[in-house]
Amino acid sequence: MNESGLIARSERFLESIKDRKVSLDDLKSVEGFIDLYTYLRGNLEELQDLKEAMELRGFKYPFRSISGYSSQYSPEIAEDVHDIKRHAQYFRMKASTKKNLLDRVNSAISSHRIALGNLEEYALLRCPDCSRSLRLSEVEYQDVLDGVMCPCGSGMMEIEFSGSAICRPEIIPHLPLSGDYMVKMSELSLWARKAFKKIMRLFKNEKKGAVRSATLVIKVLEDGRWIRRRITIDSDDDDYERMLRQRYGPNVRIELIQFHRKKSSIINDRYTRTALALGYAGLSHDIIMDIKERVYTEKLRDYDAVKRYRRILFEARTYSPDLRLSEEELQEVRVQKMHALLHEAGLGDARGRLNRELREDLEVMEEVKRELFRDVPVNLVLWDVALYYLGTSLDRRSKHSGPFPNLRPVLDRSQVRTFDELSRDAVDLLNTCWEGGMVYIDKLGDVLLKKFEIEDKMKGLHMKPNPLAFGAAVLHMEGEADIETCAEIFHVSVDEVVEEKRNIENLGKPSTDRAKMFLNLIKGD
Repeated sequence: MNESGLIARSERFLESIKDRKVSLDDLKSVEGFIDLYTYLRGNLEELQDLKEAMELRGFKYPFRSISGYSSQYSPEIAEDVHDIKRHAQYFRMKASTKKNLLDRVNSAISSHRIALGNLEEYALLRCPDCSRSLRLSEVEYQDVLDGVMCPCGSGMMEIEFSGSAICRPEIIPHLPLSGDYMVKMSELSLWARKAFKKIMRLFKNEKKGAVRSATLVIKVLEDGRWIRRRITIDSDDDDYERMLRQRYGPNVRIELIQFHRKKSSIINDRYTRTALALGYAGLSHDIIMDIKERVYTEKLRDYDAVKRYRRILFEARTYSPDLRLSEEELQEVRVQKMHALLHEAGLGDARGRLNRELREDLEVMEEVKRELFRDVPVNLVLWDVALYYLGTSLDRRSKHSGPFPNLRPVLDRSQVRTFDELSRDAVDLLNTCWEGGMVYIDKLGDVLLKKFEIEDKMKGLHMKPNPLAFGAAVLHMEGEADIETCAEIFHVSVDEVVEEKRNIENLGKPSTDRAKMFLNLIKGD
């Protein structure tokens, strides 16, 4: 397929994804769930094929082929210069189209991976006879369509929704599944855009990684002259001076060394970060739209007066008298109209000065939007990622993407500080006005750091803890939350949490009499 055909095929496919609206009603029945899952999984395979075809045809770096194409190389003939400039503009536009289309495909791929990761956590395939369970990611795409036969031979495995899944499938309708992330960003309200930017900044928290390569500026003596060169050396070559002398001889001098480090973010993909931020910002926007009237009523002294003021403001801004006025005169007439309406409603004086109580309510309203509403999506995504870290094993985070693709399996001490951004007011708002199920933890980053330390100690001990109960135990021990609440968060029993807590406390201690005797012999007791 030529480039024009590939571009047309990609655009048609992305627009077909955009035309199909994903709804949460699809998750309420098994048939709807299977239809949505197979649809998204089929889309992902097609998108990956399109991406591979685009990269093979140079869509990833489309401007390289035209970088030397300009009028400076043309003969000094006016007609030729004009034609070359016109052709160069055409090729630049085509290269821009290629780059933007590949960018949109990459965004769609990341969004589909997030959606599929949430669905695969949300449901399992379970045999009604032998109780064997399989994740949907472990099954071939065609088998999901036709039905999966249980290895025990009893019959087809059935879809079962998990009550203890750590996922948020509600964000799927808000993901840029067709790659239209710029459109979805433009649809966000002001406070949601601020939340989007904050989530992007938090998940781009980079650690100071290991040296990947080094760029050196050296001087080499050749034919009696010192020649300056710029070279790049792989990080495997630690002894730079020895390597340079082997390559250039003894007469070599190092003038400058610049190290290039491998910096790893919490989520190592900008398309995934963008899709997650849009998904959680869009979900939070729907939540806020449902509860904002209740919030304003509780936070403001007289919310009815604020609503009257906003109606008057809209009426004055859209007021158009039957007169031929200039733009400045029309604005002046509208201002006078607003002052008169506010004075008639008892919300201000004749000169447009608002009542003190109304001014204070408007300031509180802006603060609620700027601080409280903005923190809702930030809290939601940080809480979900923290629960995913707590409720999964290191092995699973390393081998499976889950609902958070490209998530680092382990964070360093500076990166876990990201999770200290939880807002108590936003947690209280979600728990009061929406079924948030969240608990405010003062130092959530320390809880995660302790989890990583325990996982490091468990390496090679052949322990097989219950991941959800294990995470609940760590949250109880380090987050100072009561054990019943922690068990409810992870949907496990209190007895399971107590068992895992006991295992954590006994970690590293001898468990048998022979082991205790051996340690006593070493100590000399």
